[in-house]
Amino acid sequence: MTVDEELSQALAELSRSLAPQPDPYGRARARYRRMRQRRLGGLALALVVSVGGAAFAVAGPGRTTQPPPADSTEPFAHVLAWSDKLLQSPPRGAVARDSTYVRQLSELLLAIQRRQELPRLTVPVSTVKVLFADDVDGQRIALAAFVRDQPDPVTGWPSAAVWLVAEEGASAQRLASTAAVRGTSDALEPYESLAVDDPSSPGKAVHVAIAPAGCAFLSSPLPADAFRWTPEPTGSYLIRTPQTQRPEWWRVDCGTVTRKMTPGPGSLAAEPITDAQLATAMSRVRGSATEQRARELVYQYVQSEGYRLSGLPKVVWGGHVAGIPSSTIDGSPRAGEPSTESATVTVLAAPTVGGGWVGEVTIEPDQPRSDGAVSTSTYFTVATDPTDPAGLLAVSLDGDAVGGESPQALLVVTPAAATSVRIRPAGRQMATAVSNSGAVLTVPRPTAGLVVEALDASGGTLATGQVAKDGAQRTLKVDAWNQE
Repeated sequence: MTVDEELSQALAELSRSLAPQPDPYGRARARYRRMRQRRLGGLALALVVSVGGAAFAVAGPGRTTQPPPADSTEPFAHVLAWSDKLLQSPPRGAVARDSTYVRQLSELLLAIQRRQELPRLTVPVSTVKVLFADDVDGQRIALAAFVRDQPDPVTGWPSAAVWLVAEEGASAQRLASTAAVRGTSDALEPYESLAVDDPSSPGKAVHVAIAPAGCAFLSSPLPADAFRWTPEPTGSYLIRTPQTQRPEWWRVDCGTVTRKMTPGPGSLAAEPITDAQLATAMSRVRGSATEQRARELVYQYVQSEGYRLSGLPKVVWGGHVAGIPSSTIDGSPRAGEPSTESATVTVLAAPTVGGGWVGEVTIEPDQPRSDGAVSTSTYFTVATDPTDPAGLLAVSLDGDAVGGESPQALLVVTPAAATSVRIRPAGRQMATAVSNSGAVLTVPRPTAGLVVEALDASGGTLATGQVAKDGAQRTLKVDAWNQE
């Protein structure tokens, strides 16, 4: 057999064991542009062999680095670069100082993965690297990165992350068991964190967060005025137990750049909220909100917003509203369905860290929604306290749900003495009667520039305002791993 024939046969045998590699980086880039979700896409491998005009990805054995995308200016390229810095970081934590233990744990994890015992991690893996291992409040916790031979065929990420939890002092064999797996992510991101129940404190949790080596965690108590940042003694990782957890924010600095800033875990209210907290929440309510439903909604909202709030939510208004456009509650109405519906509406608002207020409008229709949901919510942002009983609050009931140029439903909360609401869009006026300190109007889009007035029986102006901004503004949170 000639050399050419031997080469052709070798290439043919090689091609039978390979599959065409799609463009995972292209998928990652598209997904990143959409939402920068936690599960980001990936990128193509660097080494490509051409066989018969088709491209195939080939991974070298034991690869421990993530190849960069061709275009290093793409935002996702920076994310992946920081992810690789985390992968290349030395193991952190007291237990991780035992190199023999770390090596044994890595080998055992690679073995169980290759036996297909990790259901969310089935693609071939070349290397496992332990990034964190420590005994925390009676539990042994570890974070391991699984470096794939090729990017995941679904997500495109080159590496996955697995959190492991066992009893304090657990052997490498115990920690490497499938029973110890507490979380599997298809992506090793630059910042990884875990919350796990504390067996010694029912209802409480242990929290661990880690960033690339060389970065530094800082923490600040929930600010009344300004943040008061203090470096964490652990440096590039952070641990909180039920005994050390507090209302606070966390920050990760890498050099002179803040790459991450986020509220710490927890909220301003325990379950259930106390009678005193409910009384405060209802102290300036207008309309006819019920205490039972208000208690539920206040608790849900404070839990969802956490320490982004600098104070407990308050109930602004509650009541039963007729004439809400069906599209607001249940999407575009279908043929034969009513164009308007009735619902119970509750409006909450709370002050935020950094100033301003955020709020939630919960709509519970009298008739069940076609999708089975019992309620829908929209969110708003205002600069000043919307709970002032002498003030006016105008909020969208559909936010961006309808979009386009279709009319928009507004709920206007007024002072108690108001009998009507007037809206002055460009060139004409609209007015409607007030009932129980509330009114619903349908106005053209956009709402920017509309002036909303609450009038008394004599036509005098009691309060004036503009439509609140849609959405829950999150200006203080930082996630800058996508920047150079």
